[in-house]
Amino acid sequence: MKQVVLILICLTVIFSANVFADDFKVNASYGDWEISSSRLKSDADSSMAKLNIYVPQENTMVYEFNASYAGGLSDGHGGFGLHVFVDKPAKAKAWGEGDSYLLWINYDENPVDNGTPKGLSAQIYKSESNSRMELVQSVSLAAIEKLVYNNMDKKLPIKLVIDGNSGMAKVYDPFKADYAYTFPLTSDTPMKGDYVSVRTNSLSVAFSQ
Repeated sequence: MKQVVLILICLTVIFSANVFADDFKVNASYGDWEISSSRLKSDADSSMAKLNIYVPQENTMVYEFNASYAGGLSDGHGGFGLHVFVDKPAKAKAWGEGDSYLLWINYDENPVDNGTPKGLSAQIYKSESNSRMELVQSVSLAAIEKLVYNNMDKKLPIKLVIDGNSGMAKVYDPFKADYAYTFPLTSDTPMKGDYVSVRTNSLSVAFSQ
């Protein structure tokens, strides 16, 4: 079920303001991206594709958009994530993304790391610099792989709310508009940052309004 990774679009990210507006500064720091006023699309051939968007963030942020699977996963591995509250984004290929938190959806048929569940999973990383990140939490999403697979041909609405003052995060279920998953992202508050970074790994995803 190599295409099942679209759940990354289901359980992770969202933008609080209209990131497709002309006055937002968008910079593709690594990988090939298609960028227009209504859509952002990553390249499946890039292992660490990343795009930085200038969005000052503090207090409560609501990240929201539609996302859809556009290719990749032929090798049984791929992922997608969103760095939020980034202070200084990397200007080129990088493992971390300044001081930030990465919400990541991963699909791996044969994980080599014991901390990564087989199949579909979700991770939270604390990024401390452009070269250093620490895994905070990893959760298997195997129970919903079939549901995700059956919706691969659809644009899924993504909505994430993060309270920068409390560190609490709320991720809305794309299949149940009134249901959300709530969890503590961090106790290191208040959270502030000037950038949001979208990244994919061996997976092409299209983001639209």
